[in-house]
Amino acid sequence: MRMRLSLAGVVLVLTTPVLGEAQQPSPASAPPPGVEARADQELRRMGEFLAKLPRFALEAEETFDELEAGEPRRQLTNVRRAAVVRPDHLAADATGDTLNRASWYDGAKLTMLDKEHNTYATVDAPSTIDATLDQLQDKWGVVLALADLVRSDPYAELIAGVTYGRYLGLHMAAGVPCHHLVFAQETIEWQIWIDAGPQPLPRKLVITYVQEEGEPQYAATIRRWKLDPTFPEKLFTFEAPAGAQKIDPAAMAASQLEDSPLPGQGEGRQP
Repeated sequence: MRMRLSLAGVVLVLTTPVLGEAQQPSPASAPPPGVEARADQELRRMGEFLAKLPRFALEAEETFDELEAGEPRRQLTNVRRAAVVRPDHLAADATGDTLNRASWYDGAKLTMLDKEHNTYATVDAPSTIDATLDQLQDKWGVVLALADLVRSDPYAELIAGVTYGRYLGLHMAAGVPCHHLVFAQETIEWQIWIDAGPQPLPRKLVITYVQEEGEPQYAATIRRWKLDPTFPEKLFTFEAPAGAQKIDPAAMAASQLEDSPLPGQGEGRQP
């Protein structure tokens, strides 16, 4: 069994986050059965904060296990960058041990570029980021890492299917004190570290695939956030590199599945 990464986009130079007061969460419904109130409260607060951001950029360092029969476990690393303008612009970039890819979404078209092989595919896309991510999953079986953080309602996406949740206290992640939460779903266990300061930003995420042989892990530390960036419009517009070859979207989707660290692609949304 080999596990590698997916997704892509444009390299961004990020600075420290724009400081400001966090929005107070709206009155919440009761947490799902098995989820501690404090864990639900902190996850909801984070989700509502992200949902109110009209635009943002992030940079994350991802590590993930590669498992092969009869071989020791290996850990590989990629760096992912994303720029988001809600509801209909997304650009992303992923480079590292297993990836050199980019993607652009402008509200009408989604283009994915494999920079290593200089090939790309373009498809008609729905008018929102949420609907485009759904199309990727439903039509191509591709679930993108960290996708729930860029959706319009991150809390609803993350809490769906959760059967267990606990608040573990204040622990460090990405160099800052964070609320450390742990959750369980049918096929995965996952932890999230949420900045304990005035801006409840996710700083780290770890997913353990408990039903896969060897229980491989995927982890992402979000090293940088920028919360009110100014993006040039061309950032979200694809221009084919010299000599690039256009290929069938199914072939591009298949290559993303082959390189993904997320087991069970197409079987349901993952954090």
